[in-house]
This record gives sequence, C-alpha cells and structure tokens, in this order.
Amino acid sequence: MDDKKMLKRNTLVLGVMMAGCLTLLQTGCAADKAKRDVSGPYQTWDDVVNRWIGGDRQKLYLELGPPNLHPHELPDGRTEMVWDFAIDRMPGQADEYNLFPLYGSNLNCQLHFFADEKGTILDGYRVGCE
Repeated sequence: MDDKKMLKRNTLVLGVMMAGCLTLLQTGCAADKAKRDVSGPYQTWDDVVNRWIGGDRQKLYLELGPPNLHPHELPDGRTEMVWDFAIDRMPGQADEYNLFPLYGSNLNCQLHFFADEKGTILDGYRVGCE
C-alpha cells in the first residue's frame, strides 16, 4: 500500500474514532443534563428532591438558593443541607421562575439533601410539603 492510501485510511479511521468518542461524551452529558433541566414547574415536592439525586451541590444552590439552615458535616463525611421554606431564605432560580409546586402562603416544608465530599448529591427527602 502506498503512503497516500495509508494516510487516507488512517485519517478515516481516526475520524470515525473521534466521532464515536464525541457521541459518547455528548450522550453522557445530555443524559445528566436532561435529568436536572427543568422544562416546566415541578409537579410535586418529591420531584424537587428526586431531580437532584446525582447532581452537583453548587448547581442545587443555584436552583434553590443557598440552604437557610447551616450545612453541617456528618461523621461519615457527608454534608447535610436543609432548606426550610417556613422561614426567610435567599431565593434561587426556581423562585425566580416560579418553578416550585403550587402552594399557599402558609407552607411548612423542609428539603434535606446529603452530598459527598466531592459535592455530589447522594440522597434527599422532604419533611412536610403537603
């Protein structure tokens, strides 16, 4: 095989491999992004919690605002963060765009999230929010 043909073949193989890698990266990102991108208001408070399992703590802070009860580290290294909607808090994007489930003016609701040392949300639950 002459040098020109070999160069063409190698270029084609490299191009196919790069396209495959880019497709895998985009698919992974799209799947992660789709889970947490809000296409409309949250339907329930459980949806608010479930959407963020596996997400990033800093992005959660943007969505909900910073937790209004001081985050604290647990003995196992996780961090617990609590948003209490019955007391004043700094609003986030969900407030700005009215994405929370519809509720009256008297809401007794807390959202608890647990993140690992890297900032990944591992678990969460709600208290109240009925």
